[in-house]
Amino acid sequence: MRILKTVREDSSIIMTEEIGGVTFYTKWRPYTVGELPKNFGCIEYETEVEGINEWFNYKGYTYVRE
Repeated sequence: MRILKTVREDSSIIMTEEIGGVTFYTKWRPYTVGELPKNFGCIEYETEVEGINEWFNYKGYTYVRE
């Protein structure tokens, strides 16, 4: 089960996910379309910089894992 909680200080979301009795917490930072990082969506394994390949959209923002 996934639970989303909003952190008021920086508008990020903490996702709580339970898998096999183990609870995982991940923090996701919101971006608008114009603010997305340069490496968003590009997955190139030949370069040293790794692209962002995990995100989700929620209430008009694109959330990227910190």
